Amino acid sequence: EHTRGILGEERLALLKPGAVIVNAARGGLVDEAALLRRLAEGKLAGAAFDVFDQEPLPADHPLRSAPNVVLTPHLGASTEEAQLNVAIEIAEAVKAALLEGDFAGAVNAPLVGGDRLKRLRPLLELATRLGRLAAALAEGPISAVEIRFAGEGEDLLRPLAAGAVIGLLEGAIGAPAVNVVNALHLARQRGIQVERTRVDTPGDYTNLIEVRVQAGAAPIRVAGTLLGEGHPRLVRIGDFQVDVSPRGPLVVLRNRDVPGVIGRVGTLVGNAGINIAGYHQARVAAGGDALAAISVDAALPASVLASLRALPEIRAVAMVDLGE
Repeated sequence: EHTRGILGEERLALLKPGAVIVNAARGGLVDEAALLRRLAEGKLAGAAFDVFDQEPLPADHPLRSAPNVVLTPHLGASTEEAQLNVAIEIAEAVKAALLEGDFAGAVNAPLVGGDRLKRLRPLLELATRLGRLAAALAEGPISAVEIRFAGEGEDLLRPLAAGAVIGLLEGAIGAPAVNVVNALHLARQRGIQVERTRVDTPGDYTNLIEVRVQAGAAPIRVAGTLLGEGHPRLVRIGDFQVDVSPRGPLVVLRNRDVPGVIGRVGTLVGNAGINIAGYHQARVAAGGDALAAISVDAALPASVLASLRALPEIRAVAMVDLGE
């Protein structure tokens, strides 16, 4: 709107006699009424338009009978060459989206593309895994989410937010129904406020994604990073620092920091015939609360989760599949 009528009465009057106005850009840039007056007065030599305020141009429009005017329909993309080039571009964009996950050609997808996307894909996938974990830890309806990113690339904030929201919503909506194109829109539809924040890079990591979720009375905070050649690590759950690969089935326990908990948990899981791939125990202070992030080879049955919750030392249990 701020360029509508940019060539109006005042600017047209500044043109030297005999000037020609050609508008092949956008209808409405030239004030058509002012142009008609200048043409009628002989102040302009002529005009050529293929874009108009009203398209198609009405049959009785004054431009059709104005002197020294050439008019063509707004069909610049309808030549044989343009149609061929557009078809090739569309095919290449669809191929990139389907085979490489590169949505750079989609006008409504918040993603970077090309070689940059290939380098940053692990970071985008990590955001989705953090969203899945935060959704599993939520004990109430999600009302707000903040994605905080410390690392290279201001343009990554929006796609990282979309990735985290995919992880948050896919369990409730269904994985195929939520994607990079509609994730942020679906969050708004459900009244979930999404904020994106760029922060300084912490000293321990070259990049860090943190997802903060407000769900009920208990805020949730999870964070992850990439190490070396794109190896993702889960580095924080709530107040606890952890070091866990964010892949596959993961059990998260909150427990009292007392002797014997690890043995009782391992016995219950082992008796169910499920192997523990990794057991990470973290605590803030001795004798207080502790957190266990347990990687397992298969999801724990509901009966085993119920047995874990029944242990007197266990305060909370969550089960999530972070994906392969």
